[in-house]
Amino acid sequence: MGPTPFGQYSTAFAFVGLFRILPDFGMSYASTLAISRDRSLAERLVGGLLGFQAVLSLLTVALCLGLGATRYSGVTRFAVAVLTVDLVLKSVKSTLRWVLKGLERFGTEAVSLLVERSLLLLLGAAALLGGGGVRGFVIVFVAVRLADTSGLLVYVTRRVLPLAPHYDPRLWADLFRKGLPFAYAGAMITLVFQVDTVILERLRGATEVGWYRSPVLVLEGLTLVPRILGYALIPTMAAWAATRPEAVAELYRRGSKYLLLAGLPVAAFGLLESDRFIALLFDRAYAPSALASRILLPAAAFLFLSNFGETTLACVNRWGTIVVVSTLALVVNVALNLALIPSLGFVGAAWATLITEAAYFAATAIALRAYGYRVGWPSLVWRPLAATAVFAATLWLGHSWPLAAAAFIASAAYAAATVALGAWDVQERSLAADLLRGRSSGASRLAS
Repeated sequence: MGPTPFGQYSTAFAFVGLFRILPDFGMSYASTLAISRDRSLAERLVGGLLGFQAVLSLLTVALCLGLGATRYSGVTRFAVAVLTVDLVLKSVKSTLRWVLKGLERFGTEAVSLLVERSLLLLLGAAALLGGGGVRGFVIVFVAVRLADTSGLLVYVTRRVLPLAPHYDPRLWADLFRKGLPFAYAGAMITLVFQVDTVILERLRGATEVGWYRSPVLVLEGLTLVPRILGYALIPTMAAWAATRPEAVAELYRRGSKYLLLAGLPVAAFGLLESDRFIALLFDRAYAPSALASRILLPAAAFLFLSNFGETTLACVNRWGTIVVVSTLALVVNVALNLALIPSLGFVGAAWATLITEAAYFAATAIALRAYGYRVGWPSLVWRPLAATAVFAATLWLGHSWPLAAAAFIASAAYAAATVALGAWDVQERSLAADLLRGRSSGASRLAS
């Protein structure tokens, strides 16, 4: 796709994404926390949840298609209609993935995700190379999701947990009540990631959306890093929240350190190499995207930490706080987009994202500190910052080298710097040695 058709697709994706929370309403997340504490609840909770989701999905489709038809036309309207069906299928798949996480079946969940994303990549590329354009590309999403979700549903029912959607008004009311705080927070976060695209398309057109969304998708892809960490720790942190708060605090501190070590080099890379990085990923029509990339990739450091902070707040049942800080983030984001996009265009949208993520991280960190989950940020951050300085210096010195070579050498220098600066403590070095020998000690050992 060029920037304009990519902007049309991105606008449809963002518009449908505004309704993403409706088919589930936060109930999968809330159910996972309950299942993590008592696995005997799984069959009844998930059966009732799937039944309720069927009703909510019908309402979501009607709302999304109705509003989309009045807002868009042509290719964008077609994409909205197809991606609405994909949204419903994705909601069911998400529920099944949360069930697997709650039962600590991480291997099954990972394989399912890998198959889904591989098929989307291969068939999506084939559709574009075959001239299918936006229409062919979005049809691939529905086709893959239908096969993948159906297959996973059959597998989970036969091998993991017997699932039978059922009507249970009392359970539905309880699920809705428990999921509502997460639904609200999820809606706020979804709006933060999607509303800027809708505003940008309205004020500056689809081409600028294409320039903006290309580095945004890189940033969104990087959210896999905190998600992997958060999903792995959710069952443990949720189970320990009431009985071992000091262990939860230790996992939060360690997790934050790992995310700093992962996010700060990304920020340095974005500042120094966005021109070559965008040229490597996209064609010359996307050259302006480098302006946004220099702002958006540094936001990864804040994004990683805010994502994990929100997960920790959920595990310790601080839903009211999540509601407050997510609302604050949305208000800040919308205000900044409305103020900056008219004059700065897609670059203004990038600045709005960076500032919002920084504010969201600060709010979650302050809240967790107030609840007694202290990190000691000055002592935690200086080693990752110092190692990142080594990474950045090496990358800058190698600017005349091919990008892959410069990044590889800078990464090697960074890894050596983390060891030399003592970023890894005795427990972490011991755990790494055990993993290399094929033994896993788990989160409990790190928190002990």
